[in-house]
Amino acid sequence: MAVALAAGAMTAAFAANWEVNPTSGGGGACRLASAAQPVNDGYQVVQAQIVIEGRTVVVKSDSVLDGGSADIGLAVANHPFVPVDKIRDRKQAVFEKQYEKIVQLFKEGREVRVQLRFWPTWPATGTHSVSFSLMGFTKAYGDAAQCR
Repeated sequence: MAVALAAGAMTAAFAANWEVNPTSGGGGACRLASAAQPVNDGYQVVQAQIVIEGRTVVVKSDSVLDGGSADIGLAVANHPFVPVDKIRDRKQAVFEKQYEKIVQLFKEGREVRVQLRFWPTWPATGTHSVSFSLMGFTKAYGDAAQCR
C-alpha cells in the first residue's frame, strides 16, 4: 500500500509540471502548458512558460525577447541546441520547423533548458537560461491529443 501511495504522489507531482486546457477557439482542441518558471531577464525576475498548441511549441515570456543574436533556443540533455524559428508578438519564441523532433526530445528527456535573450533596445545583458521539468510531459501530451 505504501508503494501505491508513493506512486500516486509521484504521478500528482509530475502532473503539476504540465497542464492540459481547451484552446480559446474551442473546436475540441487543447493546449499543453508547462508550469511557469522564474527567469532573470537581466533587469528583473519574470515568468516563462512553454505552451504547445497545434503543431507549434512556444516559449512565452513576460519580457520582450531579443531575436537579433540567433541564440534563443532550447536543448534537452546532450542533444543539439534547437534554435528558435521566429519571435512572435515580441514575447513569444516560436518553434515550428522541428516540432516533431522537439516533442520526441520532450518525451525522452527529464528536463529542457531554454536559452533566452531579452530587451533588444536596452544595453545587452546576455543570454539567460531557465529549465523546465519534462516529468509528466508524455502523459499530458497524450491527454491533449485525445482532446481533438
